[in-house]
Amino acid sequence: MNKYKKDPNYFLDYFINNIFIFSILIVALILIKNDYFSFNITGLSFLLIPVGLLLGLVVATAFHNASHGNIRPRILNTVVGELCGAIALDGMRNFRVGHMLHHIHSDDPILDPHPPHGLTFIEFIKTSKNKTISVLISKYYEYHGDTSSSRSNIEKQLICYKFSVVLKLVFWFLLLGPIGFFFFYGPTFLTYFLGFAHLNYISHGLDDKGDEVMFNHDGGVFYTFMNFMTAGGYYHKNHHKYPGLYNPKRIDLLVSNKSEKFKISDQQTT
Repeated sequence: MNKYKKDPNYFLDYFINNIFIFSILIVALILIKNDYFSFNITGLSFLLIPVGLLLGLVVATAFHNASHGNIRPRILNTVVGELCGAIALDGMRNFRVGHMLHHIHSDDPILDPHPPHGLTFIEFIKTSKNKTISVLISKYYEYHGDTSSSRSNIEKQLICYKFSVVLKLVFWFLLLGPIGFFFFYGPTFLTYFLGFAHLNYISHGLDDKGDEVMFNHDGGVFYTFMNFMTAGGYYHKNHHKYPGLYNPKRIDLLVSNKSEKFKISDQQTT
């Protein structure tokens, strides 16, 4: 966050570097590989789908924790974060800043990048990306001024960001081929995106008084399975209280949890 506040080119330089790196990778794949469009479907091709679906949940978990610096040794946060960011068609740098703003301004209808209140799940997934971009732009103007230079920088950021997304799609298609892209990468991205969206949508709500609250979800087949695959990701209330814990279900690992004062005892089981 501090670098985003101080450096007006913090995102722009990053997106340009993404374009440079993935352009090189694409050229290398074109030179190395001979066949990019072979589409020979076999029975094994369909086995890639469930593997991809499971991997997407792992990617979401690792990407999220890397943004918090929860992976050890710490150098792996950048490595894992950038790899997961490439799979997610996003970037570690902008994801981290947006996610930190979510933690700072949780459920604020203006400042939270993706507040779910008053939206259906479909509306939430359709608007969350643009809402996040809008919040980041507002913060950029707050930090660096709403000037012609800032507006030009934002325009360049958006162009470079969108171009980097296209390059990442091309990279995965060339690397995996049509079968791997549609039967493996597609399902991976699907569960990454929908898993993240569902977790955030279902974990923020309103109580009987209309006040914003967060929930932990566990129990039953669905939440038991999802907490297993996402390292306790649906313990979202715990996560907001202890963002430095890789698995927020395991608050028993915290030294502070030995004191009743710090315990979270109102876990919601759904």
